[in-house]
Amino acid sequence: MDWSKLNMDEIYYYCKDTSSLSFFDCSPFGLQMEDIIMIFYYYGIENFSVKDIQEFYNIMQIPKMKSEGIIKPIPSKIQKVASRMKNLKRIDDNTFQIVSDKFGLYFKFDTSSYAAEIKRGYQENKIKFTLSG
Repeated sequence: MDWSKLNMDEIYYYCKDTSSLSFFDCSPFGLQMEDIIMIFYYYGIENFSVKDIQEFYNIMQIPKMKSEGIIKPIPSKIQKVASRMKNLKRIDDNTFQIVSDKFGLYFKFDTSSYAAEIKRGYQENKIKFTLSG
């Protein structure tokens, strides 16, 4: 995956900043996956792999709920959740394509909530304008 397409300052704010209204780090894994797919789609990522999801968690260092450590999702868990998402097409066991913007796993697949939260982050100076953003 082309990680340079992503604005990591915006993603960090959305996923980890305590002033973000996303509550990403408190959400169950399925909702986190839905958000990650929405984020990828927002930045124009069409294909991703199981390893990309693992790398996302490694980069973001999302803490586990109720225990110490960070989330390190195993491939089978990622594959299981991804296979239930209506907006993904399985290319092979480890690669998926985002094919629709109608529905994800639990909610309507819509990047406007992400865009609105990022806009709020800039308005409140929680995200700084950078050359990449």
